[in-house]
Amino acid sequence: MSFAIETNGLTKVFGDLIAVDHIDIKIKEGTINGFIGPNGAGKSTTMKMLIGALHPTDGSGTIKGYPLGSMESKQFLGYSPEHPKFYEDMTAHKYLVYMGMICGLSKQRATARTSELLKWLNIEDFAEKKIRGFSAGMRQKLSLAQSMIHEPEILILDEPTANLDPAGRFSIIENLKELSRENKITVFISSHILAELEKLVDEVTLINHGKIVVESDVTSLKKKISGNRFILKTSDNKKILSDLEARGYIKYGEIDENDVIHVVAEGDESQFKKNITEVILKNDVWLEKFNLETSDLESVFMQLVGEGEEKQEAVIQDNHKSFWRFWK
Repeated sequence: MSFAIETNGLTKVFGDLIAVDHIDIKIKEGTINGFIGPNGAGKSTTMKMLIGALHPTDGSGTIKGYPLGSMESKQFLGYSPEHPKFYEDMTAHKYLVYMGMICGLSKQRATARTSELLKWLNIEDFAEKKIRGFSAGMRQKLSLAQSMIHEPEILILDEPTANLDPAGRFSIIENLKELSRENKITVFISSHILAELEKLVDEVTLINHGKIVVESDVTSLKKKISGNRFILKTSDNKKILSDLEARGYIKYGEIDENDVIHVVAEGDESQFKKNITEVILKNDVWLEKFNLETSDLESVFMQLVGEGEEKQEAVIQDNHKSFWRFWK
């Protein structure tokens, strides 16, 4: 399998802070991978190492097989930072043409490409306006245009929709999907707006405290996290929930405001189907609804990050106990 981006033990340390801690990432060519994690998890630092703006403290990585930071790797990359900077006195059109020529395009091609991108991002009416007058959302769009001016094979986008209104975010997401589908471009994108990111990405990479928590395709990840979570509705929910708890068939259960039971079952789906059938028949009630409860990306994120925090707290507590045992 061919990987557009691959890292091995990639690490970045700032003084006493381990910002990125020996991470292994594999991004398949032609896919859109969502890079998610809490603030300060190491997303931006990782992206800066991938484009060669930061040198790793340890570990290595490649872009299309070329070492991170090499001139060969950079020719494949387009990058849009979370907080873009511009030549404020230039117009949007002049700036993009200038950046295109820096990337090696002829003036004619850079001009044509600039017009394409300004139209694609719906900011062609502002082509001759100086950048200093641009709103935060327009700056974000201009940064995205800059990242694509030279038609790179790989886009690394750090919060590209952060300052856009809902309509603007929807437009960018749809455009990126079309771009990836038609041109087989690889996109590695971070965003805090997980509901919208879920509509865009094929795969997701979750980082927390500088470590990779999970790397998976979205469908498999949601199914794995949903795992043994079910929703059901019967003609006597309270009786059924009570019996499920009494028999030890569930770890947790509750009835919501719509009179639907939500449970976390013991065992797998096949086993729980047998258990629920037994309970329904014994209590002589009607089963009106029974489904695996699917998770969205945001709930997956919260569960995985929560598990990570619990594990980290357990390590801290163990270290704390060891410290006091040492001094006793």
